[in-house]
Amino acid sequence: MNFFRGIVNLLALAGLAPIKFIAGILNLICGIVVFLFSEIFSLLKGVFRDIFSLVRFFSESFRHRVNMSNELLKNIRSAKKQGGEVYRNAVAEFIGSFLFGEEGVFYTAFNYIMPVVSVIFLIGVIKYGSGLEYGIAVEYNGRELGIISAEADFDEAQQEVQKRISYLEGDETVRLNSSASFSLKIISDTDRYVSSVELANEMLSSSNQELAEGWGIYVDGEFIGAVQNKDRVEDTLIDRLINYDTGAVNVRDVSYVNKVEYKQGIYLTDSMMEDTEAIKLLTSSKDKKTVYVAQQGDTPVTISRKFNMELEDFQEMNPIAKTYVTAGQMLNVVEHESFLPIQYIRDMETLSFLDYETMETETSSLNVGVKEIIVKGVKGEKVSNVEITYVDGIEKSRKTLSSKITREPVMEQIGIGIYSAKPASSDTVLSGTGEFGWPVDGGWISDTFISNRNHQGLDIAADMNTEIYAAEEGTVIASGWNSGGYGNVVMIDHGNGYQTLYAHMNRTAVLSGQTVSKGQLIGYVGSTGDSSGPHCHFEVRYNGVCHDPASYLNTSG
Repeated sequence: MNFFRGIVNLLALAGLAPIKFIAGILNLICGIVVFLFSEIFSLLKGVFRDIFSLVRFFSESFRHRVNMSNELLKNIRSAKKQGGEVYRNAVAEFIGSFLFGEEGVFYTAFNYIMPVVSVIFLIGVIKYGSGLEYGIAVEYNGRELGIISAEADFDEAQQEVQKRISYLEGDETVRLNSSASFSLKIISDTDRYVSSVELANEMLSSSNQELAEGWGIYVDGEFIGAVQNKDRVEDTLIDRLINYDTGAVNVRDVSYVNKVEYKQGIYLTDSMMEDTEAIKLLTSSKDKKTVYVAQQGDTPVTISRKFNMELEDFQEMNPIAKTYVTAGQMLNVVEHESFLPIQYIRDMETLSFLDYETMETETSSLNVGVKEIIVKGVKGEKVSNVEITYVDGIEKSRKTLSSKITREPVMEQIGIGIYSAKPASSDTVLSGTGEFGWPVDGGWISDTFISNRNHQGLDIAADMNTEIYAAEEGTVIASGWNSGGYGNVVMIDHGNGYQTLYAHMNRTAVLSGQTVSKGQLIGYVGSTGDSSGPHCHFEVRYNGVCHDPASYLNTSG
């Protein structure tokens, strides 16, 4: 009770909207149910009406037949009272109407049984017909040759005959009766199917030529001759494959390029040949001149080996290519051509090189206009498993099965100099190594290294607050006031034993411990410390020993 009371209270709080919504859903469900039941009722009503009509039809027919029988029996009873001929006629009429009348037994049985019998008969005919096997009977030159499944078999037989006839040379004529008739026939136990080869044998028998039984030899479907027995020819060709010297390892699938077939049948006597003659023809070869387009990496030696030529013969045929060839050059070669070329596949692992990319990048480590390789490019390496197809020892094609890069190429980086600090005048020429850049934006040399007062650096005079740059990248190890006479000073360690010092600054622009790049602003020209005027005192130290800065500066660029 508490549960239902809670629901009522909830609905009262929610208002009438939920009640209307639920009532709408229930109304929709009731409508669907009523519709389904009404449709089912209508369907059942129709079915029962049809059944009732069918029952009424049969019952009325039966009732009519019963009423007719009762009427006939009544007539017999009336005639019996009269006796004699009238009674006999009434009985005869009853029997005739009951058995053979329009509503009689035989008439009714015929109407109901005959459709069933007809359907059974039709099914039997269809079943019998579907169980029969049909074929096309071929009558050729007045004689039935056999049964074929399609007229295309006869066309193939005619083509086969033409192949055997075309072997003859000259204008010799072979007359064949090419007329044939076809008819559809039910196959019996005595009939037989014939192949296109058997048809060809029968058709060839009608020619005016001498015939013999044997084995025809076909290369890629073309008839080349016939032999009495194929065993020796076939064994010779197989032995030739087995004993073929490829001169290489990892060789497989040694086979003839062309398809060789043997067909037993009737052949013209003129096309028959001895076993040795057939073997000589099939294993023969000839040399022919052809043109070869040189590939990248080809040399006279490699091309000669590729075509199994002597180097001297190749050079004689190509005087302009005695020592070297260029890719795309057209060269004369002699190609070995077999009647039955032999092909084989060789699996190889090849090493190829991958070209590296080149990238140009601006760098302040070089002066403006200077271009230099910063990182040298290195070619990558790739190992590939390839499948190479050879024909008579000459490579015809290759297919890469898989590849693996064993070494990635290293990109070559070319630096483009952007360091533009230089003396104010082009007359200031320094031809040092260029390892360090001119440290002041302009200026001129006011005092050299080791002057008459034992000067340990290079003085570069410039206007007050002219920018001073790092001569090379490195780490600031000192920045600020120096009481030893340098005034405001910056000292940079370049990590390779070299250090540079910039003194007498008006103020510094970097902090100790900071990493700087070449050309980066580190301070401004001043006249602090022991100085008689605004300038930058520039020192180069190697392992703590001062060296002439002019030996490391190059202003010619």
